[in-house]
Parts: sequence; C-alpha cells; structure tokens
Amino acid sequence: MSSYPPPFQDLATLAEHICCGESTIENWVRLGLFPVPKKIGGKRLLEWKVVQRHLARYDEAGAASIDQQAEAICNATRAAAANPHN
Repeated sequence: MSSYPPPFQDLATLAEHICCGESTIENWVRLGLFPVPKKIGGKRLLEWKVVQRHLARYDEAGAASIDQQAEAICNATRAAAANPHN
C-alpha cells in the first residue's frame, strides 16, 4: 500500500494537495516563497515533509491562517508580474 500523501510529489500532485495551480507554485518558487523542487530521476519533485514544514512555519510565525498567507503570496506574485524588471 502506498503512503498518502506521497512522500515526493511532482508539481501537478502537489498543486492538487495544496489546492492551487502548478504555475502558482512555480511563481512562488521563483519569488523565493516556496521550497525549490529537487531533480530526481529527471523529474522535478518536492518532498512533502519539506512542504509541510514550510507551511507550518507560517503558523509558528503567528500567521492567522494559510488563506491569509496564500493571499499575501498572490499579492507578491501580482506585484512581481506588474514590475518584471525588478
């Protein structure tokens, strides 16, 4: 029997688990707001326990909710897209 969620996930699987789009995760990685995928066997994979620790840090930092953090990340993504030369 396989573990759930999988210990290593490609972007599509991870996006499904955290309810966002693959391009959103790629933008977060590019902006330094999310762990960088590792290349394993020619695939870009993220380790689930690393993602969990990353998300948990926001709770430890006093963030009221993951939704608020996601909104802050979306706002940062929009700001970066509006000013691509920075």
